[in-house]
Amino acid sequence: MSPALVILTLGPALLVLAPLLALLLARARRRQAALVSAMEAAETRAQAATAQEMARAERERFVKDLALSLQGQDTLEAFGDSLLTALCRRLEAKAAAFHCLDGEAGAYVLAARYAGGESPAFCERYLPGEGLGGQAVLDRQRRVCLGQAADWMWVGGATLAGVPLALIVAPIVSGERVPGVVELALMREADAESLALLDEALPVVALSLDILVTLLRNREELERRDRRLRDSEAWLRTLYETANEGIWVIDTNILTTDLNPAMARILGRDREAVVGHAVFEFVDETNAAILQDQMRHRQRGETGSYEIAFSRPDGRLVPCLMNASPLYDSQGTRIGSFAMVADLTGVRGMAAASLAGPRPDLAGA
Repeated sequence: MSPALVILTLGPALLVLAPLLALLLARARRRQAALVSAMEAAETRAQAATAQEMARAERERFVKDLALSLQGQDTLEAFGDSLLTALCRRLEAKAAAFHCLDGEAGAYVLAARYAGGESPAFCERYLPGEGLGGQAVLDRQRRVCLGQAADWMWVGGATLAGVPLALIVAPIVSGERVPGVVELALMREADAESLALLDEALPVVALSLDILVTLLRNREELERRDRRLRDSEAWLRTLYETANEGIWVIDTNILTTDLNPAMARILGRDREAVVGHAVFEFVDETNAAILQDQMRHRQRGETGSYEIAFSRPDGRLVPCLMNASPLYDSQGTRIGSFAMVADLTGVRGMAAASLAGPRPDLAGA
């Protein structure tokens, strides 16, 4: 059968089926378009998820590097400089300031600044509730100021100065405390990614700042203790050097480890001639027996007061009153003994004169 005859024969049927075929073809095209759209949407979502994951990973790297850089600082100024430099470079901020809480005054004091120009509204010190920074402290929330509200910090250049388009004022919150405030001046809008990075970084900053403040406080306390110790040592040394009574220190081998000038005068010798020598070298046999008995009391941890006479190089005996005590180290181990020594020569002379009665040349005076 010829094609023309086939068409003539099927003509009526084709006229009936044509709309149906067109409908099926349209449906197929719509399904294909929907499939392409779904595939494109899925690809877009995958790209967005990948971008979000990359941004999250980049934020984590930044926060980790920031924490490492802050941990290496040992002053608030260095801490602030490192913090502001990192934030300004990452967020493309053109100026910044870091105020730290002065615990004693209760005020926030400028500790560091980054490329900020001198603005009439800029404060180096403020209390909670004062200005944008002080209000952020009370609210404990980050603020983003635009337009005229951002006229808080000027961005200064070599020849020009301008007002930032956006100003971020972010309190550094640590538990119930706000130990610091960061202010960042941007010449662009503060986008969501920049704010998300700042929100993730600030808790780490707060922890690092708390650690530094604690370390600084403990250094300050050690310095105060050292100062008090030095003052006490200086006072004791002055008392030691200027005391009228002799001070004699010996070790467990009864060798002299130290003596003051008054003790050297009692013995009639220079200090160098006594240090390192046993106390028995400065008494005769009778007084050596007294010393030997007293040493046994010191070995038992007992204190004692007794009279003894020391021999001077010229052979003269110097009567003295000894107040001796055992000497211990910080662990409670006995390391020797020390004594306060009073020269009784003058007292004995006065007593002898009193017993002898009035002098003939003074009788009847």
